[in-house]
Amino acid sequence: MGHGGTLDPLAAGVLIVGIGRGTKQLQKYLACTKSYETTVLFGASTDTYDCTGTIAERAQCAHITKALVEAKLEQFRGSISQVPPLYSALKINGRKACEYARNGQELPRQLESREMQVDECTLLEWYEPGKHDFCYPEDAEPAAAPAARIRLTVCSGFYVRSFAHDLGIACESRSHMSTLLRTRQAGYTTSDPPGSSELLTAVTYADLDAGEEKWGPKIRPQLETWVAANPVVTGHINGRSEETRRRKAMEQSERPRQRFRGGLVADTKQERIKQQGGKYKGKWSRKPAPNVPVQETTKPLEEITS
Repeated sequence: MGHGGTLDPLAAGVLIVGIGRGTKQLQKYLACTKSYETTVLFGASTDTYDCTGTIAERAQCAHITKALVEAKLEQFRGSISQVPPLYSALKINGRKACEYARNGQELPRQLESREMQVDECTLLEWYEPGKHDFCYPEDAEPAAAPAARIRLTVCSGFYVRSFAHDLGIACESRSHMSTLLRTRQAGYTTSDPPGSSELLTAVTYADLDAGEEKWGPKIRPQLETWVAANPVVTGHINGRSEETRRRKAMEQSERPRQRFRGGLVADTKQERIKQQGGKYKGKWSRKPAPNVPVQETTKPLEEITS
C-alpha cells in the first residue's frame, strides 16, 4: 500500500491510497490539482504558520475588513511566487527543513521561492471579532480578531500555510492558518453527492467503521474500473514491442512534470543526473583519496619476501 500525498497534522480531507499495482500510479496524484478550504485568523503569526506553533509576532488587525480581504485575494490568483514554510518536509542537503528548525539550527541556505498556479481563491465566509471560536496558540478564549474561510484550488507543491501567512502581510497585519480541509484531490472529493460525473466521493472513516457492507459497494466499482483500464502487462515491458513503446510514450507525455529544488525536473536522464549533483556523488565519488603517508619498514628485503 502507499499514499498519494500527505496532509498537515491538523488537516482533514481526501487522502489517496493505492494498493497492489495501483501504487505505481500514485505519482500522478502527487502532481494533480487539489482543492482546500482553510480558515485564516488575523492578528498574530506563528513560527509554523499555523495554530500548532508558537506566536512569533502580533499586529494590529482592527483595520482588516471583509472588503479589504476580498481585494487582497486578487493578488493570490493565477501564477504567483511562494516561499515554502520553514516547518516543511523540503530537503536541504539531505535533511528536512523542519528538522533544522526543531533542533534550533540555521538552514545551510534559504528556502527558494517557487512559481505556483492558483486556479481559485474565493472568500467563503467572513467572521467578525467575537463571532467565532478560533483561538491563538496557548489561548483558551477565542481571539478578538477577524477570521476568514477561503477556498483554494491549487497546483502541486502549494503550501496553504504560506498562503495564510502571506495574506496577513498583504493586509498590513499578521495571520496564520487555523483549520485546513482538503476537499478534492484529482477525481476524488469529500462532497456527497460529488456534484459532477467526473468526481467520486471518497470513502470516510465512518464508512470503514460501519463495515464492508458499507464501504464495499463504494470501493468495488472504483477497483473494477481501474483494473479494466489498466490490464496486467504481458510480454516485453522494456519498450521493445511497438505497442509498449506507444503506451510508454503516451504515459510520459501525460505525466505532469515534477519539481526539484524550486524548479522542474530535467527532461533527459543525463540532465537529471547533472541536476542532482552528478553521477559520482557521495560514497561513489571519484575524487582521489587523501595522501596517507606510508610507514617505512626496517626489515631486510629477504625477510619481507620470504
